[in-house]
Amino acid sequence: MLGRHHPLVRRLRALRRDAGLRRAEGVYVAEGLHLAAEALGARAPVELAVYSPELRESADGRSLLQKIGDAGIPHSETTRRVLESMQDARSPQPLLLLVRQVGHTVEPCLPPARTRPLFIVTCGIQDPGNLGTILRSADAAGAAALLVTGESADPFHPRCVRASMGSIFRQPTVIMNLDPLLDLLRDRGVETVAADPSRGEPYDAIDLTGPVALFLGREGTGLPRDVSVRLDRAVVIPMSSGVESLSVGAAAAVLLFEAARQRRAASPTAP
Repeated sequence: MLGRHHPLVRRLRALRRDAGLRRAEGVYVAEGLHLAAEALGARAPVELAVYSPELRESADGRSLLQKIGDAGIPHSETTRRVLESMQDARSPQPLLLLVRQVGHTVEPCLPPARTRPLFIVTCGIQDPGNLGTILRSADAAGAAALLVTGESADPFHPRCVRASMGSIFRQPTVIMNLDPLLDLLRDRGVETVAADPSRGEPYDAIDLTGPVALFLGREGTGLPRDVSVRLDRAVVIPMSSGVESLSVGAAAAVLLFEAARQRRAASPTAP
């Protein structure tokens, strides 16, 4: 049984806190039974699992532990208190996984490889929970990739992983500098669209059926002016009187699912 001073325990504690260490090691932590089931279902590259005796108290927990063993994933037991010390979640979980980051790149998602990709681009999103919510919506709406730019929260932060509800294991997520991304999108014929709370075409009146990248800015301040003026178009989500704007996660969901709706209408037989 792993003790509180075991090197693996120390490593997992450090990875929970340190984005730089997560990047350097190319791994992240996923906490809880739901994320573990999603990871196994998606055949995510799980490096190891750590669990407490409480995992064996439920049928779901015992089943997951069996699947982890059957998959040949190294797994170690520790106490509930030690496991809690490695977690970010407010509600302690009896299981956590260490998962290798998949080195996605944007090029395979661009034309001509994909004829009409849909991207969501975040510029400086600060809250890992918001980023995870956007990631989940991107996955659900069939986006080609989530592209993370600017001084952003880490998409592999435990809160982002948790808020993604398992989409982190499926949705390509790429961290890029903004300038080369804009050059690449322009060169490949991808239209760039700024989400703006105060100007632009109504979201349901703009054509989102082609290759398009939807840009969302920081919570509270939106896209910086020097970014929005470099984009092809702007889109606005009309609000009832007295409502200033939606949260960035809600705005992302509205725009992504409007794009998905238009694409289904344009090509009813397309997946």
